[in-house]
Formats: sequence, structure tokens, C-alpha cells
Amino acid sequence: MKQTVAHSNTYSTHLLRHLRFTIGQNIHCHRSKQKLPLRKLAKLTGVSELLLDHYELGKNEITLDEMLKIACALGIPITELME
Repeated sequence: MKQTVAHSNTYSTHLLRHLRFTIGQNIHCHRSKQKLPLRKLAKLTGVSELLLDHYELGKNEITLDEMLKIACALGIPITELME
């Protein structure tokens, strides 16, 4: 039983890391396509440049609220950040 729980937690952690990385890559990709500087995205969203940078690098967990702000600022559906 303990091994199954440990395996499940490891798998969940791996999935969350992968999702964070994917979201970050997609933020960066859409921002770059629009030639939108990090500073401008920060101003549009109210999220600091440092935090946006960390999101793009997959270093920080992102809230649904912040994902929505970023998606709106980029003019894309929120689902595109998770694809």
C-alpha cells in the first residue's frame, strides 16, 4: 500500500512539473509571437515581471486567476496555455 501511494505522489508531482513547464513555454511562445515585452505583459496583467519570468521558466506554480489574466492579455483562450 505504501509503495502505491508513494508511486502515485511521485507521478502527480511529475505531472504538475510537466504542466508548469508546458504553461510557461506557451506563455513565452505567445508573448514572443506578439513581440510583447515582459514588462508590457506585467503591466497588462498586474503580475510582476519576475513572477512572469518564473512562470515562463516553469519555476513557480501559477494560479488559475493569473493564467486567466495572462490569457486575456495575450488575447487567447486559457486552454491554449495548457496545450
